[in-house]
Amino acid sequence: MEGEEITVTAGYFVEEMMTQASILSLSREEIRSFPGGFEDVVRTVSTLPGVAINTSGGRNDLLVRGGGPSENLYIIENIEVPNINHFGTQGNSSGSLSFVNLDYVDNVYFSTGGFMARYGDKLSSVLELSLADGRTDRFGGKILISATQYGLNLEGLVAKSGNFIFSARQSYLDLIFKAAGLPFVPIYTDFNFSMQYDISPKDQLYLLGLTAIDRVDRDQGTEENRVTNASLLDNTQNQYITGANYRRLLDHGFLDFTFSANLFQYRFSQFDANEIEYFNSKTDEQEYNLKLSHFWGISPKFNLLSGVSLKSIYNNNTTIFGDTIYDRSGNRIPPSSIGVAPYNQTDSRAQKINGFFETEYQLSPEVGINAGIRLDYYTFIDAPFYLSPRLAFKYKLTQKLTARLSGGIYYQSPSYVWTVNPINEKLKALRNQMSILGLDYLFQKDLRLLLEGYYKRYSDLPTGTIPGVTDYIVITNTGTGFGGSQDDFQSFGYFDLRSSAKGQSYGMDVLLQKKFSEIPCYGQVSLTLGESKFTAGNGLQYPGQFDQHYIFNLSGGYIFNKNWEFSSKFRLFSGIPYTPVYRPSENPVKPGNIENLPEEYLSARLNTAHHLDIRIDRYFYRNNLTLIIFVDIQNIYNFKIPQRPRYDFWNDEVITSSAIGILPSIGISAEI
Repeated sequence: MEGEEITVTAGYFVEEMMTQASILSLSREEIRSFPGGFEDVVRTVSTLPGVAINTSGGRNDLLVRGGGPSENLYIIENIEVPNINHFGTQGNSSGSLSFVNLDYVDNVYFSTGGFMARYGDKLSSVLELSLADGRTDRFGGKILISATQYGLNLEGLVAKSGNFIFSARQSYLDLIFKAAGLPFVPIYTDFNFSMQYDISPKDQLYLLGLTAIDRVDRDQGTEENRVTNASLLDNTQNQYITGANYRRLLDHGFLDFTFSANLFQYRFSQFDANEIEYFNSKTDEQEYNLKLSHFWGISPKFNLLSGVSLKSIYNNNTTIFGDTIYDRSGNRIPPSSIGVAPYNQTDSRAQKINGFFETEYQLSPEVGINAGIRLDYYTFIDAPFYLSPRLAFKYKLTQKLTARLSGGIYYQSPSYVWTVNPINEKLKALRNQMSILGLDYLFQKDLRLLLEGYYKRYSDLPTGTIPGVTDYIVITNTGTGFGGSQDDFQSFGYFDLRSSAKGQSYGMDVLLQKKFSEIPCYGQVSLTLGESKFTAGNGLQYPGQFDQHYIFNLSGGYIFNKNWEFSSKFRLFSGIPYTPVYRPSENPVKPGNIENLPEEYLSARLNTAHHLDIRIDRYFYRNNLTLIIFVDIQNIYNFKIPQRPRYDFWNDEVITSSAIGILPSIGISAEI
């Protein structure tokens, strides 16, 4: 299995061992001091080529090569995790901040497309995390205090053949939100636990536990605060993730048994300025996943990988709208005006079953091929069967230059929340046909140049059905905001949908990457050029909400000695599409409304933006204690980054730029 070969390969670029294209990796040295990242593993991959930038504050959406925030697969030590983010958006895999502790992430493997048959039920990307082992010599720990959170890490030996890591963190965002003049503060708590135990030389057990607890505290003390908070969706949620992976080494391979259980509790509500509730949604989603996979190394040139999995899903949802609700313009309307029913209740059970088979063959020292096929079966939609062929080809043109070709068909089942509406059980699985052609040149063992071109063709995407109300919406082209009345509750997908939308995304990525090596620096320069567009149910074509025509990233760090480290990140990116926003009294087309929909939907584009983040780490050593002090400054030259305009109901004005410019923070940690 290629993912396992990674762990025993000595080279700096483990991607060189792969047959398929579009695999990138980051080592522990490259991610632990990432500037402007809020200790967030998702943000660390945001500077890799192909990832678009959501300029809306407080989001870490992973938007890959024109894809939406629901199209990404997360895997931690062979255990699938539906979402690794605090304040996750129901129905997709994004949120505000990762709850996986970056201190314990050892390596990141990121596929921006062309992934093989072992990975499924996602359209765009795979983010695979390898966690560090706990200490095996003695018990250790770390205390962290920063401008955004404080926490405790513990690690140590388990009996004689195992080790564990544990962390607990609590947010402290009051200073940042007060500086921005906001009358609310997100509060989050998370716990991480993992344990690795060698039962015997051939048997290993791995346990994983993740918990995220989120809520929003509001200051309702003034009328201004109540008006401001009335436009925001109240979001309380808990996520509990547990998993176990048992590995048995065989003479020519290994066998993995994996079990995971995931519980998501979503509690959403919205109130008007008089604190009267007009929307309430309560959801409990449970997933139980049993997976068996087998790797067989028939010869040094020929490998087989196969597997099956069964996922049982329990979904209990009750959604209630008031007789009248507020829309995005603050107008009082019946729920039917935005295409949603006043009441929905479901208590459903469903299964996802899949099987896959892959073969990898090294035809010669220059030529390698990886072919696979995957079958998915979804019981909760009317068309349940989907077959996905995958193919990757590698040709070593010279000792330093390699060409790769990857592609296949990828399917993704509808999100559970969409099927709260029984009409949406008629949806098909979303489809993406993807092709990637790449060249990479290895200048030296720690320096590589990568050039890739890609084309993605989407079909069977869910779109609305009501003319002029929802038929311009492609549901996968939403979901990068905080929902509720701000988007007329569209991102939930409660309204009637049909699988008739389509889209395409194409572009090229260039990456020059220097790995951390004997030369104590690391970094990357990348350029992404691309375009994405979607045809909705009304037959009209719109740009992707995440469509950025160019993105330039320059990031890296230098370790001067054991006491000092410096890192920085510069980004330049084109603006994303948006719908023009007006003061209701000045709207020339629809007076009393802040937007003209669907006539002006995504018809404008933000200006180009850029920012520079820096970070300095200072280490102090004394006996068994290491003290680390870091200074992190985001947007150091205080550039006003354009954001999608929003209407301020209290001040009756349109806001077009970020409330926060330069953002300095300091942190202190003590490692024992």
